[in-house]
Amino acid sequence: MPQHKFSVDWIQDSYLRNVESWVHEELGKAGLLIKRKIERIKVNDMSIVLRIPTNDGDVYFKVGNHASKHEAILSRELTITSPGKTAEVYAINETEGWLLMKDIKGQSLRTLKDRKTWQKALAEFAELQIKESYNVDRLLEIGVPDRRGHNLKKEIRQSLEEMCATGLSKEETSQVMALLPTLLDMCDDIAAIIPASIEHGDLHSDNIRLIDNKFVFYDWGDASISNPFFSTRVIWHALDELITSESEWLEMVEEFRPYYLEPWTKIASMKELDRALRISDELACVQRALSWHLYITPNRLDKKDSYHKPSQWLRLLLEHRLLVGK
Repeated sequence: MPQHKFSVDWIQDSYLRNVESWVHEELGKAGLLIKRKIERIKVNDMSIVLRIPTNDGDVYFKVGNHASKHEAILSRELTITSPGKTAEVYAINETEGWLLMKDIKGQSLRTLKDRKTWQKALAEFAELQIKESYNVDRLLEIGVPDRRGHNLKKEIRQSLEEMCATGLSKEETSQVMALLPTLLDMCDDIAAIIPASIEHGDLHSDNIRLIDNKFVFYDWGDASISNPFFSTRVIWHALDELITSESEWLEMVEEFRPYYLEPWTKIASMKELDRALRISDELACVQRALSWHLYITPNRLDKKDSYHKPSQWLRLLLEHRLLVGK
């Protein structure tokens, strides 16, 4: 497992004083005045989020640990290439990974139970990914992690057995390891259909907001350049919020697939796209397991809460294959 440098400097008063000085300076450039005390609304070993009340509404500061340091510069890049599709950025500090952004108003998708609204959100996210697929070189240049097919295959080969050891039984481990050749073939198959683009990494319903009938996507700390279809795996789980029993889940996923895929028909046929998305349903479980194993957990001070995440995603892979009759 690669070793990454991580830091939780933000627990130090001196670090926070430097942050507040930078925030004052950058807001001053924007003509904003801080009206009340800066509030810490989230502090853990993954990130800190501060709320800054100003004369023009709340502004938010965010910085993450080493694994998500690219979020600041990626957020700024997206405001340029896909304006209106993510949080408005006031300023960033590239060296520190500091992000200063405008309050995201509107309604969280999580609070909206209308299926058509969710389907529209999926379609708009697909459009964003298609647009960013032409910007991949730039995104890699600014430091967004490269997890394209060749790197994904390498990670699978090197780490699949290690990930099984984070909580799978002997029988489950045998089942997963037997899938190794299939998983490697899947990497090639899906890459042949869909070009690499931005993959959100944590596209749950509370990271999507509806503002003036348009959707804003944010919290890009887990993002990478990979197969864009992987983003759907998390939102598929979020569909639980629209159903009353688990037996409805697969039917709901089938209902939602065309809304995500339709924008992609400018790149491939619906038949090929559907095949790629079904591959993604399985391969994304492995990709998320790798995210925890190689990127998230090694950069945490408290590893016990996330150590078993890889095995949970691999178990989900086995469960999904059983559910769809494989």
